[in-house]
Formats: sequence, structure tokens, C-alpha cells
Amino acid sequence: MARTKAAGVDLRSMALDPMRNFKHERLTIEEWDGAQVVVRALSAGDWVEYRRRASLAVAEARQDAGLPVQNSEAEDAEGAPIEPRVEIHSSPLYAFVLVRALLDESNARVFTDDDVPAVAEAFSPVHDRLVGKVFELSGVAAGAGAEDPVDAAGKG
Repeated sequence: MARTKAAGVDLRSMALDPMRNFKHERLTIEEWDGAQVVVRALSAGDWVEYRRRASLAVAEARQDAGLPVQNSEAEDAEGAPIEPRVEIHSSPLYAFVLVRALLDESNARVFTDDDVPAVAEAFSPVHDRLVGKVFELSGVAAGAGAEDPVDAAGKG
């Protein structure tokens, strides 16, 4: 049987503790009466679901624009496909990120996945700021000059 404690350290508990193993940050949200929240980086499973949702959103936007769901016709000088840009409604996608990564003061999730539509409907600059912090903690560049995470996910 594997030894789980070494010199008084419970390695198993540390290895399974999501708050120890994911970057996270405690924030004060002045707009929410100074509430304390925690946002954490997305897990591998969160990223898989994010990419799935982003791909669906891009496919729906392409279909709504009268474009084929997958473009394989035009290529650039290097032979890479040229994708016409389509506008997607990103609030549901960013709401998903917030739902997965927003925690209360005791590090419990504030929302369930069923709350994504309600969060998307209420999406505001405060929510956007929190999502930006989640992407930052997850190692995704944000801001001017950075690739849009929706665009990046839709390429997979």
C-alpha cells in the first residue's frame, strides 16, 4: 500500500485540494457591497467544456450568417484556411467561465452550470472584469493585441 503521509505532511490531501493546485485570487467587489469572492483558474475539464461551447457558438453564428459550418474553401498564401469573421453572442460563453470559477469566501462554487443562462442575462462590466481575472489566472492573455479566447477555442 502506498504511503500517504511523510514527515507529518498529508500529500494526498494536498494533491486533491483544488485551491492549493489552481491559481486563485481573493477579490473585493465594491459594486456588490464590498463582497469578498474568490476566482480560480479553469481546470482541464472546464477548458474542454469551454472549447465545446465556443465551437458550438461559432458554428451557430456561421449558420446564422449563411456560411457553411466549416470553411474549407479559401486559403491564405501559406495554405492555411481563411475564415470569414462572424460575430457571436459571447455573454453565454463568458457566463460559463464565471459560473465555473467564481467561489464564495469558503471556496464553494456560487453557481451551478444550470445558472449559465441567468448569469449571461445579467452579464455586466463587473462580470467581465471577473472573467478577465479568470483568464489571467488560467494563463490566457487578455486585452489589446491578445487573441480572443472565443476565437482561439473556435479553431479547435
